[in-house]
Amino acid sequence: MSDYRELIESAFDRLREQPGFVDRPDQYQLALLLGDLMVGGGSGAIEAPTGLGKSLASLIPAIAVAVSHQKRIAIGTFTNVLADQYWRKDLPFALSLFDLPEGTIKTQQLMGRQRYACQMSLEEFPRDISDAFRREAEMGTENEFRRIVKKPMREISQIWPKVAAPQICAGKFCPAYNDCYYFKARQRAESAHLILTNHSILLQDALAARVSQDDVGFLGKLDFILFDEAHDLYSAALGALEFQVDTNSLSGLQSIAARLGRELLPEARSHQSEDDWNAILQDFQHDIEICKQDLNLLSIEKGKQGIFAISPVEVEKHPGMDKYMGNSEGIDPLMYAVSRACDKFLDQVTEIKRGWQAGPASNELVRMYSMAIGDYGDRCRLFMTPAGLSVSYSKTGPVNGYRQDTVGVAEPLKELLWDRIPYACLSATLALDSSFDFYNDLVGCKPGTEEILPSPFDFTTQASLYLPKPGKIPDPTVARKQGSEHLYFQAIADELTEIIQAMSGRTLALFHSRREMEAVYALMPRDEELPITIQPRMAPGPIGDMFKRRTNSSLFGLRSFWTGFDAPGDTLSCVVIVRVPFEVPTEPPVIVRMASLVQAGKDPFREHTLAQAKLLIRQGAGRLIRTETDRGVIALLDPRVQSKPYGEEILMNLPMDMSRFTDIYEAMAAVGLE
Repeated sequence: MSDYRELIESAFDRLREQPGFVDRPDQYQLALLLGDLMVGGGSGAIEAPTGLGKSLASLIPAIAVAVSHQKRIAIGTFTNVLADQYWRKDLPFALSLFDLPEGTIKTQQLMGRQRYACQMSLEEFPRDISDAFRREAEMGTENEFRRIVKKPMREISQIWPKVAAPQICAGKFCPAYNDCYYFKARQRAESAHLILTNHSILLQDALAARVSQDDVGFLGKLDFILFDEAHDLYSAALGALEFQVDTNSLSGLQSIAARLGRELLPEARSHQSEDDWNAILQDFQHDIEICKQDLNLLSIEKGKQGIFAISPVEVEKHPGMDKYMGNSEGIDPLMYAVSRACDKFLDQVTEIKRGWQAGPASNELVRMYSMAIGDYGDRCRLFMTPAGLSVSYSKTGPVNGYRQDTVGVAEPLKELLWDRIPYACLSATLALDSSFDFYNDLVGCKPGTEEILPSPFDFTTQASLYLPKPGKIPDPTVARKQGSEHLYFQAIADELTEIIQAMSGRTLALFHSRREMEAVYALMPRDEELPITIQPRMAPGPIGDMFKRRTNSSLFGLRSFWTGFDAPGDTLSCVVIVRVPFEVPTEPPVIVRMASLVQAGKDPFREHTLAQAKLLIRQGAGRLIRTETDRGVIALLDPRVQSKPYGEEILMNLPMDMSRFTDIYEAMAAVGLE
């Protein structure tokens, strides 16, 4: 058996021979640390700053340990973009650094089912589309579809949902199962030594393992999980544990039943009970249709907004919570009606199937579809009695409905992940105030190893900090209370105009709310020489690519541009953080979390709101310096950074070597920008 450390060292020796390689001792140390955790079954929380080369520092030990110890390792990212980069760019290069016989290590990428094309759905499209895709696609993914099908992006976005694999399908009983892109990837992942995926898939696998007899999910037995972009694991967990009842999800329930109906129709005919079978299906469709009508009526009734149930009950009784509680009359009967319809349908399916003496294929199909329908019914039944730290409430928007969110993910993640599989949480922004305490408490992990690695960049010469002179921009909180927000928006627009003109474009302005972003954008002067793009409500990806191609442009962006966006070089020379991104207690999960912290004798602002804002500012500021040759200015426009006691705490979490300026031109000159 080869020693994993020798394999890592040999790979780095080859890496150092690559043209243009910059030797970073901390990258090598990170690789050794991860290798030790993978072999020893330990756990770690590691901050690896941008520019350190954490992708290779993760892949090299994973390959070495898979080869030397036959360990099965999964690397999960928050975004599919980074997962795809790992698979297409970083993994082939990392493998080239090892002298391994072909077939020594099996690797596989796996994304969510709906990221793959469905072979059956492709049959319904013109042959020029389906044939071209089948001929050129390697994995059958959405990214390949967008590249291969020569149509405008807007049209592709309309076509893809019709091509994508359905959330629940017939699986191995589908006629196209042997050619299914998704199941091929899943089968390969189940036996691969190294799996590249996203946080969502890893959480789905953990949820599947929880209900399996052998505590193993669809990825097979894993020996180690590395969470890259681990700062976003909290968001991924919230998404994995959410449950929503609206007309869309109820229509999805009807669709599952209809699919089951089509699959079992031949069997019903063979037993001369087609009419009985259709009656069962129609009865269920009718029951759910009535529930959809009742839901719409409840959603538009006055008084049916707000929070309906909180767990634990002590939080619901917290002083002041009563003003957030909505009129729950009618909600419980609705949820009961949905769960009762699901139970009745499943009982009828079981009864008629018993009369048919159905074969193994239909038994498996019934089991799969029944699990989906039964789970939905169960969660409706428990809607008004949430468990753990969670909340059930109304959700308004394009589609009105009712939602249950798990607010505290620490305990669920402990059961799903931390107590089951050795792990490492890795990110460029994981520590806060030089400590992992906030992150560990947030997600419930207790890593045995904690490490903060230094940045490879020289922020003394590469970056400066610009803070507008006091009085130049009004306090946004005061402006809102006094009804003078228009003056605040104008001041921000004036400041951004000056920055963009000084920078000749090349500016990424990060906003915390769409309302503020659109109000400021409306006040910006239009200059064809210095164009400004604003993030649309859908598909932000293309505007990011456009910004990177046009060095004289600027971009106004929201949450998706605070993290994960990479624009090295002259394209981005200034990151503007318009306002400290404090979480506003308007959404029920935020309200419940704050009440829970107060119940525990903690200060919600300091323990969570301020901490989250510090972390997000670190992430936003991290968009600026991506390589050793990047130079630029970080601009913090919020006057509270200089006027409030917490302001210095925020600044202390930015690179300490940056010089501070109150003049944008002086800030530019300090890093050699003209």
